[in-house]
Amino acid sequence: MKKQRLFSMCGTALLTLLVTQSLSAHHNFAAHYRTDANVTITGIVTEFRFVNPHARVYLDVRNENGEIEKWMAEGDASVALRRSGWVADELKPGDLLKVEGYPSRSGENMLGWNNITLADGTEIGGGDGRLLEKLRILEESLARYRQQRGS
Repeated sequence: MKKQRLFSMCGTALLTLLVTQSLSAHHNFAAHYRTDANVTITGIVTEFRFVNPHARVYLDVRNENGEIEKWMAEGDASVALRRSGWVADELKPGDLLKVEGYPSRSGENMLGWNNITLADGTEIGGGDGRLLEKLRILEESLARYRQQRGS
């Protein structure tokens, strides 16, 4: 019984440490993006970079005057996206996307994306700050470990 309680306390401490470390080690989107506002753009993918520290998707977006503007949307890190099932060619040139997120503080055509919706209406997420998704992955890993240990 003492071992189970000790393991439970250690698991909780480890989970807390992992979450707080990842949050403090990562720079905040608020440094580059206005988290008090939301923007939605619709455009055609010209390039998808599945990289760290943040995946990026580049889009051609038609503005209200009918002119094409170049936009960049920044999401979560590729390592985190990979854990959620994303692959390097998740988004391809020519894909039509709706991207929702925080606008750039500098006024440039950039945003920190919260969610991406494909042309067929499928929401694929992928934005930075996916804390609940990250916690779910950690809890699933802990559950598998506990099952292997017979706890």
